[in-house]
Amino acid sequence: MPARFTKAIWVGIVLGVLTTAAYLIGAGRSFGYDAAATFASYVATPNLIDAFAVHAVLPSIPLKTIASNDHVFLSLMSHVIYSLTGSRSEVVYRLVPAVAAGGTVGLSAAALSMRFGVLAGASAGLFIATNPIFVENSRDLRGYSLAALLALAASLMLIRGSWTRWRLAAYAALLGLAIATHVFAIVVLLVHVVWIGLRRSWPELKQLAPAWIAAFVIGAAANANIEFMELVQHGFPPSLYHPTFPRDVVLFLVGGPVVLAVGLWLSTVVLGLWAARREPWVWAAIAVVTVVVGVLWLVLQPAYLFPRFFIFLIPAVAYLMAAAVQRWKVLAPIVVAGAVAAVVAQAPGYTDDPLALPQAAKAVQEVRAYTTDFKVVTSAEQLQGCTAVVVVSWNVDLALRDLAAQEFPRRTALPAYYPAVVLGR
Repeated sequence: MPARFTKAIWVGIVLGVLTTAAYLIGAGRSFGYDAAATFASYVATPNLIDAFAVHAVLPSIPLKTIASNDHVFLSLMSHVIYSLTGSRSEVVYRLVPAVAAGGTVGLSAAALSMRFGVLAGASAGLFIATNPIFVENSRDLRGYSLAALLALAASLMLIRGSWTRWRLAAYAALLGLAIATHVFAIVVLLVHVVWIGLRRSWPELKQLAPAWIAAFVIGAAANANIEFMELVQHGFPPSLYHPTFPRDVVLFLVGGPVVLAVGLWLSTVVLGLWAARREPWVWAAIAVVTVVVGVLWLVLQPAYLFPRFFIFLIPAVAYLMAAAVQRWKVLAPIVVAGAVAAVVAQAPGYTDDPLALPQAAKAVQEVRAYTTDFKVVTSAEQLQGCTAVVVVSWNVDLALRDLAAQEFPRRTALPAYYPAVVLGR
């Protein structure tokens, strides 16, 4: 085995393991809002089919309004864990996203080390591991890191080796499950089609077409009910124009909101784009992403549109970074400096509860000591019969919350990233 290959593998293993371990620090904290909705609606339910968002588990929340919180393949994996163990531990359900994040970092670092050298590959892996948007969304019960890992593995299969029937099946499964995890991963499928098309390799197009169709069918089948609720039953709020969305996608993929990291990493990526300017797949990816972002931004204008939906592109950004470091090795310390800035910025609050769910549960139990029932309040009339009100989520009726604050002047704050409050008379 060549020494460079061995070093590349070890770089990937070390960075992948360290990333997973770092992401699991504080894994016992409460779920965030989206993760809590996922766990309650699609994981901790009596029926495995609930992972496909087919039953309303919470009567107070219409299923169509939270359908987009279901990252189906991750929900299915988590439901299997729940069915086998009955566990409600946050640590247990953060394992898959954290391991997938470590796998994404490790696989990227190893592949890029083989392609560009160990220094470049390690720098690129460090960039992924400390990227704030990747860190935040890989440390909760969300499917972004799993979709990134599956899409990356499928992309590496497309690049390397000859095609056999089993290899085609594995490629289709990886790509299909990436889309089943997060529907936006279909962008990767489009990039693959365009890249092979640009090569004008008609035999390869014919050979890969069944795999692409199979991947699309897998992803579409997994997300069918979700998309039906959102598009046909109007699960989404009315369309909303996001004026800064294209800029936000670029900035968050290269370190936002940490300004210093953005400056250091973006400059490196621009140089990497120059270094890799003769590689057709780079321009195929840029063209497809530009078109998709443009259609979402100017035509469809969904109310929920966030840069994190494109997290699966971060390994491609790392590719440009590795290309830059290979050509100008002096850029490696700049990448490391960006990583240090990102870590320092994320350290405060790294283990804090996103929502005050444990504190709120304790408060509810204390309230139950002197009241008869506890229920979700959805109207002003219901407030009249309340002894106390616990406001946990930021995603509430603001007018109703303000009215409750007026009628219940005694307040006890429950600390978290999004603080909760107990209101009493």
